[in-house]
Amino acid sequence: MKEFENKTIEKTYQKIQMVLYVGLFILFIGVILFGYSIYKADSVTKTPMYELIANNQEENLYGYIDIDSEPYEFAYYEDDPNHVYFVTDENRIYIAQMSSETYEKIKNATYPIRVEGSTVFADDSLKEVAIESYNEIMEEEEYMLSLEDFDSVFGSIYLNLETTPLTTNDIMLVVGFMLGIIGLIVVIVGVFQKVRYKKQLKKLSLEEKIKIQKELQDEKKSFYYEKAQVYLTENYILNLAHVFEAIPYKDVLWIYPYELRYYGFKTAQSIYLITKDGKKHIIASMSVVTKSSKEAMEEIYQTILKKNPKILNGFTKENRQKIKELTKKAS
Repeated sequence: MKEFENKTIEKTYQKIQMVLYVGLFILFIGVILFGYSIYKADSVTKTPMYELIANNQEENLYGYIDIDSEPYEFAYYEDDPNHVYFVTDENRIYIAQMSSETYEKIKNATYPIRVEGSTVFADDSLKEVAIESYNEIMEEEEYMLSLEDFDSVFGSIYLNLETTPLTTNDIMLVVGFMLGIIGLIVVIVGVFQKVRYKKQLKKLSLEEKIKIQKELQDEKKSFYYEKAQVYLTENYILNLAHVFEAIPYKDVLWIYPYELRYYGFKTAQSIYLITKDGKKHIIASMSVVTKSSKEAMEEIYQTILKKNPKILNGFTKENRQKIKELTKKAS
C-alpha cells in the first residue's frame, strides 16, 4: 500500500488481493463448467435399448425405449418401491423397472412414448421370475421359454427408468457447482478482508501514518515477527495477519495469552488484547507450537507489557472485573 513504504506491509495487502483474485478465478471456472454442462445437458448420447442389447450388454449405459403399449407388471423387490415390467416397442420385448408414478404416466400416454434410464444386469432371480411370468402369459407351449432363452429374448440387461447413468456432463455439473460455491466464499472472504484493511487505514490520521512510517524505518526500535505476523515499533503494535491493525501501546488495557488444546496437547496459541474502546484484538496467532514460536510469543508479550506498565496482565477474575470498570468509564 502507498500509505506505508514497507515491503512487509505491502505483501500483506498483496496477499489479500491474491485471495480475491484466486476466488474470482475459481468462481469463473465454476460458472463456465456449470453453464457448459447445462448447455450440453440435452446433447448426452442416448441409445435405443435394442442396440444396447445387441452390441453392448453393459451396465450404466444411457438407453431409451419407445414403448408402444401398456407395461405388464410381473415382479418387484421387497426393498425397492419400483416394480418390474414387460414393455415392448416395434422391435422387441424388454424388461423395465419403474415407479408407480412412471407406470401411470405411461399407461395414460399416447403411444408410442419414449422413456429413458440406465441399464442394469438382470440377476438370476429376476430371470427366473421373468421366464415364469412370460410362460404364464403364453397359452401355447410352443411359445414358452426356458431359462436358457432369457438373454436371446430379453437381453442380459434391463432398463431402470428411475435412474440415469453418471456421465461426464454430470461430473462437470457437480464440479462446476462446487467450484462456484468455493469461489464465491473465497471472493466474499477476500472482499471482507480488503474492506476491513482499508477501513483500518482510514482510522489513522495523516500524522499517525507519518509517525508509524518513521518508526518502521527505525530498524533499531522496530521488529517484525514473521511467524506471528506482528510488527512491534516504538509506539505501535501492527497486526498484519490478513488485516492491518495499528494498536498504540497506550490504548491497551488488558493482555492475556490464549491456548488451544486438543486432547491435552497445546496446538495453537495467540495473544488477546483489550483496548480502551472495549474491543478485543487477537494477535500473534500461531497454529504450530514450537520452541521458536514460544520464544517469539513470550518476547512479543513481554515487550507489550514493558511499553505500557499499566496494562492488566493475565486472565484472572480480578482483571475481568477491573476491565469492566475501565471500559465502562471510557464509554
